[in-house]
Amino acid sequence: MGGNDADGTGAGGSDADGSGTEGNNANGGDREPGPVAPEEIGPAGAMIAVAFTGSVIAFAGFGLLVLLGEVGLVLVAVGLLAVLASPAAYFRYRQLYR
Repeated sequence: MGGNDADGTGAGGSDADGSGTEGNNANGGDREPGPVAPEEIGPAGAMIAVAFTGSVIAFAGFGLLVLLGEVGLVLVAVGLLAVLASPAAYFRYRQLYR
């Protein structure tokens, strides 16, 4: 049936608590866990993921700095580069695709 219901939503709209017949809860509780498609991650999410990965690499390099010396120092530098470059890449993306 086409058109809207009395509350302005279609037949598959949402209830007052944010959950509708499709199971689209406001808290995402009905979503099945599984792989995330690239189009589901926005630029801000990608920036957070890259910055987090860079910080993990930097911390691992800092831990290995005592044991391996220069190898740990290189990992720290690469991790910090990723952490600092991800916000710059995000702002550049926003500037180009606004």
